[in-house]
Amino acid sequence: MRILIAEDDAVSRKMLKAALTPYGECHLAEDGEAALKAYGSAFDGDTPFDLICLDIMMPGCSGLDVLKTIRQQEEECGI
Repeated sequence: MRILIAEDDAVSRKMLKAALTPYGECHLAEDGEAALKAYGSAFDGDTPFDLICLDIMMPGCSGLDVLKTIRQQEEECGI
């Protein structure tokens, strides 16, 4: 399983990675922009994430903004 963790707090990011690593390969993003970049790269590379954990309150691009963008892309691709 491929997992994306988008969390701006380093301690929380580390804890989530430790908790989820037994279940799959974890990729980390420190903000919403990095999460969208990682999502786009994975999607374009035909290796999409199975699980995305989003922090709702991140500076700049919030988790809600990231989710809206992902859902919009999925709709455009017929997913």
